[in-house]
Amino acid sequence: LLLFIPLVSFGQNDFRKMFWGESKEVLKEKYPDVEFFPAAGIGFLTQWTEFPVVLEIEAQVFFMFKDDKLVGGMYAFNPMAAHSRDERLKEFNNVSERLNAKYELQREDVWYKDYTDAEKNKPDWLDLAVEWGEVQLLERGEKEEGVTIVHILDKNHHTLAYMTKEGLQVLDKTVDDAF
Repeated sequence: LLLFIPLVSFGQNDFRKMFWGESKEVLKEKYPDVEFFPAAGIGFLTQWTEFPVVLEIEAQVFFMFKDDKLVGGMYAFNPMAAHSRDERLKEFNNVSERLNAKYELQREDVWYKDYTDAEKNKPDWLDLAVEWGEVQLLERGEKEEGVTIVHILDKNHHTLAYMTKEGLQVLDKTVDDAF
């Protein structure tokens, strides 16, 4: 049993075969048949991407590096697909259920208009509110110490991100510099 535990721990990866802190060169070694492209950057954060199916949903995957070290990863679900609003909400709920089976995420929806609780809880209202851009569905939690999970559905995006503390600092600085 004691010999088995280190092997199980050693086999666990942080994000899609990668460990936090590994380089872009290691990424290319682990995915020799995938062509990676630099994506539009967030400040000095370099992103590399591929296009797999994740949780039975088409996704674009971003590997985020700072100083050639992996500091975050993100799934952009259905980046090119035109799904109906109820399908998008079902996909969000499916990902949410799987995440919450492993991690304890806190739901913090952001409403952009002042609706009563009765209006917010109407059947079939939430998917319409998302489509109209009146709400952003947001879940946050921690995967392990120092790694934050953020799951978002809004009018234009359905994303799931895993960010180290260093990755979050880079994003915070980039946002601050933009304003």
